[in-house]
Amino acid sequence: MLGRQTSLQRSLVPITRSPLLTIHRGSAVTRRLLTTRSTGPERPGFGLAVASTLGLSLAAYYAVVVGPLHADRPPDREHETKVQASHINEDTRALRSRKSVNSFATGSAKDIEGLLKRYEESHVPSSTSGVARYDIAQLASNDPLEDDHSEAFVNSGDSRWSFFTVLDGHSGWETSAVLREELIDTVVTELADVAPGNSESSDPFAEAITRAFKQLDDKIVHENVEQALQSNSRSVAVDLLAPAYAGACALMAFYDANNSKLRVALTGDCRAVLGRKRPDGRYDLEVLTADQTGFNPDEKKRVEAAHPGEEVVKDGRTMGYGPARAFGDARLKWSRDVQDKLKRSYLGRTVLDSLKTPPYFTAEPVVKTTNVQPGDFLVLATDGLWECLTNQEVVGLVGKWAKQHDSQRTPWQNWWWGSKAKAETDLPVVCNEKTETGEKSVRYQQWNAEKKFVTVDPNAATHLIRNALGGADEDLREALLSMRSPRARVYWDDITATVVFFG
Repeated sequence: MLGRQTSLQRSLVPITRSPLLTIHRGSAVTRRLLTTRSTGPERPGFGLAVASTLGLSLAAYYAVVVGPLHADRPPDREHETKVQASHINEDTRALRSRKSVNSFATGSAKDIEGLLKRYEESHVPSSTSGVARYDIAQLASNDPLEDDHSEAFVNSGDSRWSFFTVLDGHSGWETSAVLREELIDTVVTELADVAPGNSESSDPFAEAITRAFKQLDDKIVHENVEQALQSNSRSVAVDLLAPAYAGACALMAFYDANNSKLRVALTGDCRAVLGRKRPDGRYDLEVLTADQTGFNPDEKKRVEAAHPGEEVVKDGRTMGYGPARAFGDARLKWSRDVQDKLKRSYLGRTVLDSLKTPPYFTAEPVVKTTNVQPGDFLVLATDGLWECLTNQEVVGLVGKWAKQHDSQRTPWQNWWWGSKAKAETDLPVVCNEKTETGEKSVRYQQWNAEKKFVTVDPNAATHLIRNALGGADEDLREALLSMRSPRARVYWDDITATVVFFG
């Protein structure tokens, strides 16, 4: 039903990656992010690179750009400005304008709505996919944004597969960027070799996904370090090892439209929930993942069993990190000998004192399989969302959004209803005995605020992020989104949310 809303449909541009794949990614956004991340005046050597581009020699660069910027000021400041202007061409003036010259003023206009909607996407794929529609939104507290995402639809032979990932980077954005480009492709390659009728495994597809996750992490962590050590080049090593030194959690949903099976694979502390509508209009909730952190008793037991006698998990953190599994984070996976070599010759990091019996992290996922019905919806999100909203609230909010955007309403009715930004508390979700009713989420405790929900967005993922950060409390939301990195990260984390509606 949702998939037939023509007012919200957007044309999709397929990107063919291989004969097996037709991929519809959030690539326009992520490519822009990658471009932004890899350039800029804050990067080492930026000035000299620009000087080379402008055709200036090193001496000329210092004479034209650096000299005037640091020269002692004569008494006549107006005269000095004129002299400088006469020696600085337009290209150099543009270079200077890119430096940190922004002024700070209180009460300046803030485009809060623009920030919320900057990276939102809504797509309606082919009806053969079994997916009626999917919405995506992202919001950054870090600069640059460390989260990422990817989507793909595979039509090959009898296969009608859909893939969705959310990727939560930490200690940098590089690992999540690699996963965006390679994780789905690696999984599809493994799945293509699966012959279910000839396998002795209970679920050969889950085993294929597990192999793919571990293979890609091995490439990021171990194959790249071998190339770096053989390169005899510090610059080559820095590039190769950036995704290894950074890290990322990964959550992938794999939907097979032929049998309506949904497999969800998790490495880290992202989360997936499924909502299913009941005859009374409310929604049942199924939690598809368990956060892999030191607070999870099963994870704590697994990690401590692998490292007896060591204090690996303390205060819910594994070796000081929030997640207990991750891609990258090679400082917790490489041997001390490898890290000593990198430190001596390739600008490597100092070996952690607590490193005794690596590896402490693994990228091996936990895979869960469930059956999907038409009308179900799936929410995948990084932990930034779950720090603000409970599982029940997320399903209830999407259910509220779906009711408001029912295709039986005209676009005018949807606009009129959505323009009434009134606070809401009653959400159409069934709460079971494990529901933490009345308990504030960790971020709302930090903000000392009450939750006030609202339904005003045409994009379901943006709707979730808006309600995670204040909802109907516009002053709270504006305060949070007015913070700049790195202060913003103290109050909220990067958020990536994907909402998938099944047809």
